[in-house]
Amino acid sequence: MISWYFWVTSLILIVGGALASSSLIIAKKPNARDLLMKVAPYQGTIGVVMFLWGIYDLVVNFLLHLGTFGTIFSLPIFWKLFGVFAIVGYLCELLVGFLLGFGMINAFAAKKNPAAGQKAEAVMKKLAPWQSILGIIAIIAGIYWLLFSLFLWKVGLGL
Repeated sequence: MISWYFWVTSLILIVGGALASSSLIIAKKPNARDLLMKVAPYQGTIGVVMFLWGIYDLVVNFLLHLGTFGTIFSLPIFWKLFGVFAIVGYLCELLVGFLLGFGMINAFAAKKNPAAGQKAEAVMKKLAPWQSILGIIAIIAGIYWLLFSLFLWKVGLGL
């Protein structure tokens, strides 16, 4: 029952991370350019979805379940890793989603409140140099989420 959530989260993290770190990926693997260019036109939409998914994850899965996260860190290493990668994944969804969807987010924010648009632009300037690194971290977190969902499926905890 919970497995779909892990699949979606891993997909969002991997695709968003690949878009955010596309310059690094293309420099290392030039043949990846064609695949990344097919997804690039949807960067803004993917970013907004990733940003909203990150807000949901931070509010619902982290802030409302802080006690659960405390319990996770007292369990064996597998669950501790899950806790760390969950928090890292949530933050990557939020930050990388903001960076990728900045154009759409800023257009909406500036229309409603010009001061919010200026504030968003200031945050963007601070985060932009970290985009590729955040993208790589998002890919790593997404791969972990994927492996975790496969584990849940294998042991029969997720459908």
